[in-house]
Amino acid sequence: MPFLVYSLQRLGLFATALLALSALRLGGWLLVVLAAFLAWAVSYLALAGSRDRAALWVAARVERRRTGPRFSAALDRDALEEDAEAVAWAGGPSDGEADTEQDAVAELEHPGAGEDRTQQDPARPGQDGGGQQADGEREQQHEQ
Repeated sequence: MPFLVYSLQRLGLFATALLALSALRLGGWLLVVLAAFLAWAVSYLALAGSRDRAALWVAARVERRRTGPRFSAALDRDALEEDAEAVAWAGGPSDGEADTEQDAVAELEHPGAGEDRTQQDPARPGQDGGGQQADGEREQQHEQ
């Protein structure tokens, strides 16, 4: 595991820098910040090979996860067996597909309420042509 080796090397460099700077009587947050900066600079120069190996290991692991199987082989077999049982219990895939197609055809041939005619808003009785008749009735009542 090159990533673990590289991480431990960097941690060792930080601890070494921390001890060296504390021997110079530095303290507080300045000690930690300078130790981190010093460890980073030394690791950048001295650990280039370990860093490259760690980066390649991480990249290979990511690629393996992206292209490899999502689950174990035993889990995949179990899922396939469950799918086969569900298909057998339902009567096979062709029966379910035929029922769905027949339902769709029946729905097209016999539309539900409001699909074959315009719906009227009960709050507005003079809607969709009914309004002309209501206006005509009002005119007749007004003339009388």
